[in-house]
Amino acid sequence: MESHADSSRRTEVLAETLEKFLERGARANISRLLGRVRPEDVADLLATLEVDRQLEVFAILSADYPDAAGEVLTALEPAPRLALLERLTPEQTASILERVPVDDAVFVVESLPPALQERVLALVDLKDLTDVQTQLAYPESSAGRLMDTEFFALPEGETVRAAIAAIQEQRDVEMIFYLYVVDRDSHLVGVTSLRQLLLSKPDQTLADIMQRSVIKARVDTDQEEVAELAARYDLLAIPVVDDQNRMAGIVTVDDIIDVVKEEATDDLFKVAGTSEDELIYEERTLKVAGLRLKSLLVSLAGLLVTGLLLEFFQVRFVEAMFLLAFVPVIMGLGGSIGGQASAVTLRGLATGRFGGEEGGFLDVLFRQIKVGAVLGLSCGVLAGVAAVLLKQNLWYGMVVAVALFCAVVLASLIGACGPFIFDRLGLDPALAAGPAVATLNDITGILIYFGLAHLFLGHLLH
Repeated sequence: MESHADSSRRTEVLAETLEKFLERGARANISRLLGRVRPEDVADLLATLEVDRQLEVFAILSADYPDAAGEVLTALEPAPRLALLERLTPEQTASILERVPVDDAVFVVESLPPALQERVLALVDLKDLTDVQTQLAYPESSAGRLMDTEFFALPEGETVRAAIAAIQEQRDVEMIFYLYVVDRDSHLVGVTSLRQLLLSKPDQTLADIMQRSVIKARVDTDQEEVAELAARYDLLAIPVVDDQNRMAGIVTVDDIIDVVKEEATDDLFKVAGTSEDELIYEERTLKVAGLRLKSLLVSLAGLLVTGLLLEFFQVRFVEAMFLLAFVPVIMGLGGSIGGQASAVTLRGLATGRFGGEEGGFLDVLFRQIKVGAVLGLSCGVLAGVAAVLLKQNLWYGMVVAVALFCAVVLASLIGACGPFIFDRLGLDPALAAGPAVATLNDITGILIYFGLAHLFLGHLLH
């Protein structure tokens, strides 16, 4: 098996060779090189070139290997794909989409910015790409958008012998993991594995050997739920049915992997307070800055509130300015532990661990509060001892210790609850782990700290 280092070196050598051919204008050599390299590797090669060079190579690829051009376009990272599509004519783009599987065509169209997407969709309508039009009519991020409409199914009355012969004749179906069984009206009634088919007697019917309990998704099922089903039952494909239980397509393992990667990336960007669109616009400074600005404005508003609270308490505690020394400790630890609790809840939601029930969540919440209490107690004692040594005042150490303990426990509660509450409200739970909740932890931590200081102010000044 080729190691990552070997693969990287191979890509580097191919890129250098391609550059030399481009400098010499050796079109025939470029064509032969592209014909020997897999589409995924061609995508990596294009990413190493300047945009004008990318367009030149892609034009050769489209002319000499039109079927591979669509695969390369699908395999490209978002930013180079957008750069390329912006320089192709809509007619060229539509011509490429005609040659790729419908689910890949939908994926490419979905990845485009709204303005370019409208232009391409106009060509899709004009060229009457009905399959693409049909799938784009399904809700965004649904199984209908994701599915491959080229699937293989046979009637339940078919014999095993006839089924094997029918499979051997297949040429257009992308991949056959399972044999789906339908009735005369195309309703999905069962499924069998290829292994079970080969081990069965030739004269048995599919109705005799099929599994009638089928794990399936509806066309409007969210793609994350489809990925969860595949992971939970170790399936290589999930059949997709319409509201009448008729087979509409299948979602295969490669698409499921893409969903998992896409959702993980999307959550990571949201936790960081930005958007996955950064992958598309990474070369455009102002656009990326605009994507980040929204979350930064939320953080700015929260920090202004924090600053006003500090100003308010500074006036109240003018003779106890030493209290400010532990404000960063309270804020920092509360934010960190709240973020850890959020990550655990997000993971539980992403893996379906809660199963849609609050019972599972309450167990996780209780565990996070217990962990927060232990961490708060440990850090509180250490910070309290440091405060006593710094100020030579036992009351000051007590205030710092208790405030830190309460702030950490509350941050664990907020961090664990936030994603779950957002999910129940129909919002993306990843947003609950972003800057807004971190700022909320800062504010609550300061209120706890200075609230306790106010109660024991007389002792702190002695």
